[in-house]
Amino acid sequence: MQPRTTLLENEYACMWYYPECHIIHHQILQPTAGEAFKNLLITGLRYIQEHDVQKWLSDDRKQSFLNAEDSAWSQDYWLPLALKSGWKQWAMIPPDNPRGQVNIKRLMDYVITQHRLKVKLFYDPADAFQWLVMDNGTNS
Repeated sequence: MQPRTTLLENEYACMWYYPECHIIHHQILQPTAGEAFKNLLITGLRYIQEHDVQKWLSDDRKQSFLNAEDSAWSQDYWLPLALKSGWKQWAMIPPDNPRGQVNIKRLMDYVITQHRLKVKLFYDPADAFQWLVMDNGTNS
């Protein structure tokens, strides 16, 4: 991996920014909901807005499923702001939790069909990162 800046580090998640390739990368450390979940996404959104970031790697293997409130907030509030701010490409490592997988699949299908976000599912963070770095169709 490349040099990175730590944006967030707590018991729920870590988030990094890779300035050379303009990638945000988060890793869920344990099931995250409510304010911790929102704080994670808002932290990334600020970097999308301030650093012209178009690519995001989500490592959600340790996430469970999103409750209805967090799901609605992320889809109805956060997602439109991220897209308006320039987010274009998403590498997703899905939750190990089967219910979480269903939740993420639904969200991925929604953003692909409704917002034309470029999304790809991975099971290895290194492969996901490499895909984001190598795809020059968005940010370099």
